[in-house]
Amino acid sequence: MPPLPQPEQRQRILFYLPMVTNWWFVHIIEPMLRRLTTAHEVHVLAPALWCGTGIGPEELARCADLPELRWYIMDGPDHPSTRTVPEDAEGLIGFVRDLAPDVVLCRTADHETVRHFPGTVRLLMEGRYEPFAPPPRWILITERPHDHGLLAEMTPAEADRLRALLAPAWDRLQRSLAPEAEERSALFARLCIPQDRPLLLLPLECETEDNFFAMHRLDIKPNAALVRALSARLGDRCTLAITNHPLNDAHVDAAPLIEAVGDCDNVVLLPPRIGMLPATLAMARHADGMLVGDSKTFALAAFFGVPIHRHSRFESSAWLNAYTALDPFVADVTAGAARRPDAEAARLWFAHYLLNDAFDPLDSMDDPLSRLTRPFDPARWGPSLARLERTLPALFAEPAQASG
Repeated sequence: MPPLPQPEQRQRILFYLPMVTNWWFVHIIEPMLRRLTTAHEVHVLAPALWCGTGIGPEELARCADLPELRWYIMDGPDHPSTRTVPEDAEGLIGFVRDLAPDVVLCRTADHETVRHFPGTVRLLMEGRYEPFAPPPRWILITERPHDHGLLAEMTPAEADRLRALLAPAWDRLQRSLAPEAEERSALFARLCIPQDRPLLLLPLECETEDNFFAMHRLDIKPNAALVRALSARLGDRCTLAITNHPLNDAHVDAAPLIEAVGDCDNVVLLPPRIGMLPATLAMARHADGMLVGDSKTFALAAFFGVPIHRHSRFESSAWLNAYTALDPFVADVTAGAARRPDAEAARLWFAHYLLNDAFDPLDSMDDPLSRLTRPFDPARWGPSLARLERTLPALFAEPAQASG
C-alpha cells in the first residue's frame, strides 16, 4: 500500500471524473479544483459528455482562468464504457500509472478499476444524510461506495466527546420530529393504509440515466418490477409504503410505477411530502421496518430506531443490526421482535459523520487532503461543529424564554 501523502508538500493530484454531472462539477468539483491548484499540480481525466455525465465545453469554459490545470478528455468510441466497466481498462490504468499521481480523487461508480491506480485513491460520494440534511454540496471522501454506518476506531473518551458535541442538536431534532400520540392512526386513515398489519417503508432508489451506481444494485430492476416482486412476497402480512426518489419524480416516467402500484393491493405510493416533511422522513417515524438497499435513507432508520432490511453487495456496520434475508425480517417485524439499530451507536455515527467525515467544498478552512492523511482527526471536530452551527442554526438556537 503506498504511503499517504503529506498535505503540506506539493502533490500531483488527479481528478478522475467519469460520472460527474454538471451540477456536481459546478458545486463540488470546480471549488475543489480552484483551491487545490493554488498549492498543487492538478490534472483532470474525464470522458466526453454522455448521458448527462462527463466534461464538455461548459465545464472547460468555467475553468478557463486556471491555465495550470491539465485536462485529459477521453472522446474515443469507447468512452461511454468508463462509467461502468471500461472496455480498455488496461489502457486506462496504464495511462494513470504513467501520470503517476500522488492522489486520485474519483467521481465514479466503477470502484474496481480505480483500485489499480497508483497513489492514494478515494471516491467522492454524496454526503447529505437526513434528518440533519446539510447542503447537498457536502460530500464524503471514502474508500468504497455505499458502506453504511462505519465508524473509525476510537477511544471511549473520543466517542464520549463526539456524542457530547452533537448532543444539543441531536436532542432538539429528536424532540422536534417526535410524532404526536395519535398521529400514526390519523395519517394511516388519511392515506388509506390498513392499521391491522405492519408497515414496511421502501424508499425507491434513483433511476435517472446519469446514476451509474445502479450497476451495483442487487434488487430487481427497474423500480416498478421491484414493487411487484416485493408485493407478491409480502402478501397480506404487511403493507408496503413506497416513496419515489425526488430525481425520479423530476426526470423519470412514473407511468410504469403507478401502474404497478395500482395492480398491487398491499402497496401504497406516498406523495412527495406529508405535511411539512419529505414523505420518507415523515413515514420513517411510523414504519415498522425499512427496506433500504444502497439508499442513504438508512440514516433515517438509524435516527428513528427502525428495523432495517438491506439487500446490498456493500458493508453494513454491525450496530445497524440489518437483516440480509427478507423472510426472517418480515417474520420478526410481524411478531414485534425485529432487531433495531443500536441507539447509542446511531448517535455516535451521526456525530462521526457530521463532525469528522463530512466535507464542504466551499469551506476554505477544510483541507480535503487532510482527509487522506488523518481520516479520523479530533482536531477537526470543533471547526466542523462551528460550521454545522452556521449551516443549521435552528438546531443550536437557545429556546425562547417565556415572558411574564
